[in-house]
Parts: sequence; structure tokens; C-alpha cells
Amino acid sequence: MLKKSLFLIVLVGLIVFTVALFAIAPYHIYTLTLTEGVSTRFLEMKPTISALYDGQEFRFKSELGSARQDSGLYTMFHFSNFVMPIPLNHPIFSLIPTIKIETTGPRLGGSFLDGKNADLFSFMQEKIYKLDMTTGNQQLFLLPVFKNHISRKLQDEIWRDLFSKKLSLPSNDGKSFFESLFMLRKVTYNDLVYNLFILYNRNLLFPSKTTRISYDKVTNHGLVELVSDDPKYLLERLYLNENGIIYSMTIRTKIDNITAEHFREKILKETYFKNSTTDSAIPIYAHYKSITYGKRVDQQGMTYLYSAWSHDLNNRDFVRVIILFLERGKSNLKFLKPFYDYAYKKFGSSFSTGTEELIENADVKLKRQMKEELENEVKNEESQTNKPKFEGNFATPADKINFYLDKAKEKKTNSDDADKLLIQQ
Repeated sequence: MLKKSLFLIVLVGLIVFTVALFAIAPYHIYTLTLTEGVSTRFLEMKPTISALYDGQEFRFKSELGSARQDSGLYTMFHFSNFVMPIPLNHPIFSLIPTIKIETTGPRLGGSFLDGKNADLFSFMQEKIYKLDMTTGNQQLFLLPVFKNHISRKLQDEIWRDLFSKKLSLPSNDGKSFFESLFMLRKVTYNDLVYNLFILYNRNLLFPSKTTRISYDKVTNHGLVELVSDDPKYLLERLYLNENGIIYSMTIRTKIDNITAEHFREKILKETYFKNSTTDSAIPIYAHYKSITYGKRVDQQGMTYLYSAWSHDLNNRDFVRVIILFLERGKSNLKFLKPFYDYAYKKFGSSFSTGTEELIENADVKLKRQMKEELENEVKNEESQTNKPKFEGNFATPADKINFYLDKAKEKKTNSDDADKLLIQQ
């Protein structure tokens, strides 16, 4: 009888242990999938870097409160698809535009230097793309029970989980086997598969050199920290989601510089999406026209024009007028150089009105010289006859009157009104 009882106890124990092993097996496989990857007909995933396991909250420094006194030095600018704070006439910052030429068009950004030309903070807008959370060819995500669970998730919830969800299983440090098993049972098999779905898409969407992911529930923005090529700088990418379309910018902050870190904090907290159209340039340009002439030809005017141009990148005259007005100011070469370089690479001419900074390719130079020669010939011929050869042939007296009225208007036009070309585009 005793032997039968012992046998029954052992048998029950083995059954319980076997059931527990079967119950815990999916969690073990899940952990191995995160750390070592998996290759089966249901799921194929490479090992994932630990930075993609768990999302966190945005990280700010509390001691930056003393720097908020300079908030009045910042102005909100509609720059491309972002409304963001940019310092105007800041005693420390000096904005230098950054223009990257690509096949799809220029990408814009800027570097903010101090008085010693040290880079304190910079930003660069990234390509726009559609948020496409995919199951790929992973059969695990397509099994009806799991597919239904994933499809019930709202897009906003998936977006939040992409940056904030913790995928690591609860820690079992100091806990017994059955205590750990009880904790794991709070994470259902549906949760495990959904976590793998989030992890799969993190691997697809985030840069390979990601070191940290975080989320701000106040702004609904995502943030990814990247490997920096310089340990003195923090490199991050800010993500904004607007109806499934992702707008992002890469920011670079000087570490342990309170002014730079305050700027970073303002960018992360105050930047928001606003759709960009060519008409978006009009109010910015109108504001530019309202400031004094001295400010229009210095860094402040350049900031307004640069912001306005970000909405009308195909407008050749915008670049020409930016160069025209900056050349009227003093010590503006560092602001002008990015526009010179872009204009030359894009249009074949730096558009400079001075001979020292005028750079042209052969075709543009030849066309300009031909135009100048033709204009000189016309002027010489007009000076010999004291009137244009063509102004004697009019069909009616009214045509002659209109001709001279147009000539008078042309003489009255002030060269300072050249920038009106922008409004006419």
C-alpha cells in the first residue's frame, strides 16, 4: 500500500512538473527568440539588440529649469512640416543652414554654433514615410487567433507600443519556480505573439545603431537614441505620427552644455506637426517684410527666408533672393556659403552679385555672357539713335501711349523690390 501511495505521489508530481514545463516552454522560447533569434516555418527572426527590448519615457534633466529664462529668445517657426522653436538674435546661438541635395529634392536642417564656432546643437529633417506595421511572411502572426488579436489593436496603440512597450518578461530573481510560473501566466500567449510582432517591426523601422527607444505620452512623440560618432554629443531621432504618416528629424546635442540641452528640451516638448504647402511661405514672408531693413539683411532675416523657402523648394527665385538680401548685410559669408553651394550644384550658378563669390558652370556662364553682349549691343544702338529701333512701329496711338507708360513704370521700380518676385511665383 505504501509503495502504491509513493508511486501515485511520484506520478502526480511528474505529471504536474511536465505540465509546468509545457506551460513555461513558450516563455522560454520567447526569451530565446529575443536573445538568440529563431528560424522555423512559423517565425524567422535574427537576434535583437537589447536596446529594442524595452521602451521608456522621454528623459529630461530637472536642473534645466534655470535655463528657461531665455525662452523669450526663441520664436516658433513653421519649418517644412514642423512647427519648432528657433532662437532669434540669441547671444550664444548662430544658425548656419544645412542643405543636403538628393534625388527627391533638398533636405534641410541647421547647425547652431557659439561665438567660437563650436557646434552646440543641430537638426536635420529626414525622409517622410508611411507607417506600415507588417507581418511580413511570418506565419505565426497570420494564425487566426493571433491575427485577430493584433488586428483589434488601434493604430495609436500600436504607435505607442512601438516606442514604450516593455517586451522583457518579468524578472524571477529570488522567486521559486512556481512563483515565477504564476507571474508568467499574467502574460498570455496572445501577449507573447503581439510582443514579437512589435519587436519584428522595431527591427524593421528603427536604425540598426539604436541604443535607446522612448516615448512621450504628452506629445505622442517617439524618440530613438543612436550611436554617436563623438562621445561629446548626444545623437537622437524624433518621430511624429500624423494619421499614419511619419515625419522625423535627427537632432545632435552637445552633452553637459546647459544651453544646448535646454534647446534639446524645447525641441522635444514644443515641436509639433503642421502640413507644409507652397502657401505656407506667404505669412512667413509677410512677417519677414515687416521687420526692419537691418534685421532683414542679417541672420534674423535669413531665418525667416530659410523657413519660407522650406515650403517652396522648387522656387529658384527664393534662393536667388535669399542670396541677394544676405549680400547686402555685413559679415554674412558664413550664412551665405550653404546657399552659394546649393545654388551652384542645383542651378549652375551661385547667384552672387559680386565677382568674387560668383561661381558658374560653363553653360550658365556662356548664357550670361551672351545675354550681356546682346544687352550692350541694344544699348549702343539706342544711344546712337536716341531711341529704341522698335518703338516707332505702333498699330494705334493707344499702343504708343501704353508703351511709354510701361517704360515709365519700369524706371520707377526700386531695386529693393526685387524680392516681390517671390510673391508672384
